[in-house]
Amino acid sequence: MPLLDDGYAALADLRRAINAGDGLACHVFLNARPSRERREPWHRISMDIALTERLADAARQSLSEIEARATDADALAEFDFDAMVEGSIGVLNVRETPGLAEWLEALPRPDWPVVFDGSEETLGRSRFYAFRLALPDGRTVRAFRGKAGLEIAARKRNAVSAAFRRDTLQMVPIEGAVITFDQTVDFFEWDGLVFVLNIRTFESVTNIREVTIRKAVQAVDALAARFDLGDVDALKTHVEQRTRLGKRLAAAHKHGLVGDINAPEVTNLIAARGLRFTCVADDGGVRFGLDHADPRSVEDFVDLVSDVFLVSPTTRRDWEALAKRPPRRR
Repeated sequence: MPLLDDGYAALADLRRAINAGDGLACHVFLNARPSRERREPWHRISMDIALTERLADAARQSLSEIEARATDADALAEFDFDAMVEGSIGVLNVRETPGLAEWLEALPRPDWPVVFDGSEETLGRSRFYAFRLALPDGRTVRAFRGKAGLEIAARKRNAVSAAFRRDTLQMVPIEGAVITFDQTVDFFEWDGLVFVLNIRTFESVTNIREVTIRKAVQAVDALAARFDLGDVDALKTHVEQRTRLGKRLAAAHKHGLVGDINAPEVTNLIAARGLRFTCVADDGGVRFGLDHADPRSVEDFVDLVSDVFLVSPTTRRDWEALAKRPPRRR
């Protein structure tokens, strides 16, 4: 699996580069829903040197732990747009997902002019935060964490906020909100690859759903080129409107399942599973009869072509494999 080999090599390269010496620079950005007063979603968080160094060290440790986890637990798997097995790390090539590449490029540069002004309103509208790690060799890691990674202690009316200083053994006043950054990484980009640890955050903050739908529509076109699907436009409408079906078809397209569908076996499987559509041989081809007025009929069809129905070679039990990954190396 070339992509996995590239992923392991990239993580090992990142570990070496990130621990190569001092000079790791960290730039943090907050992304918040625009408002009438603040239309720009990106806000650069200005920090003093001591805080920047602490965040850089925390990011270094977090990314190093990811590489160790991927290697020790054999957790790396190709991101397939559908579902991730618990504990796995999905990897995808940015060049193969151009829409995602554009989203990543929107992360501001270190000299971004819009600076976070401490507004608690902006914090309340925050969606996620991101940081650029400039490595000693000049390369950059772009990492992202969802809103759950921000612990915000906002000021209360008529209350006094303070923090304890160990060097002076004194409490000192704090003007503004207190923010704790959880350096757990939800996903990051390195060397043209994106590594996904939290698929929910990845889907909610990026444009990957739009990319997924485009790939799902391509899967419908590939199916229509091989089989008679009837109303292809109606099927595309279902896929575009129902995210779960789009994700499964996008995964099927990524894994090249359409070309491997065994048409003679399909009719038997439809009858055995009681699926809500028909399949008949027609002039040397295969014609599927879907009831587009019944969402369950379309769902059954998508489940069939995305290899949800599997039989264990060990127990001969039937399974609906909603999350799966190719066999790992042993």
